[in-house]
Amino acid sequence: MILIIHFNYVVMENYETAAEALNGLHSKGYTMDFSILQDQDCIYCHGSSHALSADEFMIDEVYRFEGDSDPGDEMIVYAISSEKFQIRGTLFNAFGLYADSNATKLVEKLRYRPSLKRKPIKRADGLIKLSREHHHALLLCWKIKQGLAKGIALSRIAAYTDWFYKNYLLQHFRSEEQHVFPLLDKNNPDLILAIDQHSKLKTLFEKDEKSKEDLVQIQVLLGEHIRFEERILFNVLQSQVTSEILTSIKDIAHKDKFIDNETDAFWI
Repeated sequence: MILIIHFNYVVMENYETAAEALNGLHSKGYTMDFSILQDQDCIYCHGSSHALSADEFMIDEVYRFEGDSDPGDEMIVYAISSEKFQIRGTLFNAFGLYADSNATKLVEKLRYRPSLKRKPIKRADGLIKLSREHHHALLLCWKIKQGLAKGIALSRIAAYTDWFYKNYLLQHFRSEEQHVFPLLDKNNPDLILAIDQHSKLKTLFEKDEKSKEDLVQIQVLLGEHIRFEERILFNVLQSQVTSEILTSIKDIAHKDKFIDNETDAFWI
């Protein structure tokens, strides 16, 4: 199955495979081969030997291919161009848990760049309660970081993390997925990023045993996800969805006041 993400609102092709997308993009002038330079915040063009930062190229088209049975078949093909160097080409990246972290960070940085130019928007009434829930999730990130810095046993940190996820965060995710995300076009790039972040976080939270690396990933990814929703996704919602519709979802958040679990307040 293919999901088409597009940034510049041009007419997109309906490619069935990644190979077909590469051939089609090559015929449209995307002839250069790009790859991520390991441990560097840039991409490398093999045809011209140029190293490009996120400010020196744009993503013109994105094609995501989902494997029907094997997650390893999930792939994203990016069509990239640079006005500065007058070059166009393609970049591969796996999707979801198999994604190259260097490629993902660079692409997400690029994706945010035009969005950050949007003027701040006062939070709509229908999203205020969800924003308040974000505050408690950010505190979870802080608590995990505190616990790790203090050398607290991983089992204690994981126990609180599991409690928070099962009692609060999972319902928050479900509320967004059932009532908020459907308000945007399914091919909206910001929406697709939010869905991917939810998927990665659920996988991490639902591990039976969490390593130190798992807890660090939860802390970092959850923080990034909340800031993305607050700074980008919710503003997109308010610019594309009527206030009447947003008001209609104001009661989807937790109805009960947040009561913390301080039976083992390891972060103090």
